[in-house]
Amino acid sequence: MKEMAIGLLGLRRDKILQDTKVPKTLFYELDDFNAPKKKIFTNEVAEILLLAILNEDTINIAPFKSEEVNYSEIYVVYVELKKEKNIALIVEAIQKNIHNPVIVILGFENKLRFFTATKRLNKAEKGKQVTEDTQTTGWLSPQGDLPQEKKYLEGLNITNFSFHNLFAFYQEFSNYIYQLALIPFVSDFLFLKKLAIQDIKPAIEAFRVKEAEVRRLTEEEVKIINFGDRIAIHRKLLDAQKEKEEAGVTIGKLLEQA
Repeated sequence: MKEMAIGLLGLRRDKILQDTKVPKTLFYELDDFNAPKKKIFTNEVAEILLLAILNEDTINIAPFKSEEVNYSEIYVVYVELKKEKNIALIVEAIQKNIHNPVIVILGFENKLRFFTATKRLNKAEKGKQVTEDTQTTGWLSPQGDLPQEKKYLEGLNITNFSFHNLFAFYQEFSNYIYQLALIPFVSDFLFLKKLAIQDIKPAIEAFRVKEAEVRRLTEEEVKIINFGDRIAIHRKLLDAQKEKEEAGVTIGKLLEQA
């Protein structure tokens, strides 16, 4: 899956590709790596690789520094998993302990998953960064199970994103990572660069919450024997379905405006 990730992002180019193994022991030496975290990395992570370093020298995109952020280099890190468990903890540990902005790619069996996390400078501790605004895709088959997914995968190449500076590049790439969530709502995927994450995310999250509630209530309704209790659950189900539909309409309007 590593080779597939390299191909999708277009990393097999002069200067960019590193493909260097990162020993897991480097993480074990960190202050916040307790025994449970070490056990997870030992049992669930097959290997960690620094796939690429994106900077002015390797991709000819200018760095960006301010009082808030330092985007001089972006690392692309690939993690091959042994198990599909504790994913959030593994990614969080990598993002937290690599000070540069990182694109994390997980590989498991025949699937890939991508993660980004915006970082800003920690004013309380010089030289350190604070991780926030994390974005992720779900698991993706490199062949693309749906036509929209296949088109989405084709758009992951790093040359498709802003060359203004590395901060703009990372922000735009993160927006692309999040916009995978739009696939259920479109017949043909198109990256909407002007549609900011903060504009669409509340509606997407509201839809997902109601979608999960509809699933739960549907399963619950089938199990209930008492007629009165079933009526009460059915009313809740109808309300949840209506709110899910309203969230879907909101998403549709945002897509029309983008």
